[in-house]
Amino acid sequence: MITHTETAERTEMPVQTTVFESGNEMAAMAAAQINYHIMGYFPITPSTEIAQYLDVMRTRGEHDIKLIPADGEHGSAGICYGAAAAGARVFNATSANGFLYMIEQLPVQAGTRFPMVMNLVTRAVSGPLDIRGDHSDLYYGLNTGWVILTARSPQAVYDMNIIALRVAEHSDVRLPVIVAYDGFFTSHQKRRVQIFEERDVVRAFVREAPEA
Repeated sequence: MITHTETAERTEMPVQTTVFESGNEMAAMAAAQINYHIMGYFPITPSTEIAQYLDVMRTRGEHDIKLIPADGEHGSAGICYGAAAAGARVFNATSANGFLYMIEQLPVQAGTRFPMVMNLVTRAVSGPLDIRGDHSDLYYGLNTGWVILTARSPQAVYDMNIIALRVAEHSDVRLPVIVAYDGFFTSHQKRRVQIFEERDVVRAFVREAPEA
């Protein structure tokens, strides 16, 4: 006979802690806990903070991600695609015109089925200059072959960034994944978020990286 105590022990949840952070901070936190191999990136509002947070976190020894600044978003996409083809776990973040600049490479990566995770912090496509939040950039990605997850809160940004890698590397999927969320609203406004205290919990969920 299984006692109530034994049942509770078997179903004990991993320890979580509550923080008050933004969507960009949560994207960086999830990436750090996963501990990707490579992030090729180029700054563009409102996604720039993600690489900045990761850079600061690296100085504190919170992850080992190799942050590679590119000469533009097209270059960052090439860095990420090449690294993914070599078997690395790859992460990126961009917005608006930066997303359009890299877009010719996105169907190629999906078509050759190399997984990665990219945060698309949505924003108007400048014409000539517009940084207001909307989904103009995301619409351009609908036919690239990438899986798209949309997050409405910093909590969802954290959760979906962890889920995204598990989906991308699943043997029945093997596709790159976009985690999209609203620029300035979700990306910069702070909300209460529950995160895992131990990054080993996150790594156990995403599992070991499969062989390329």
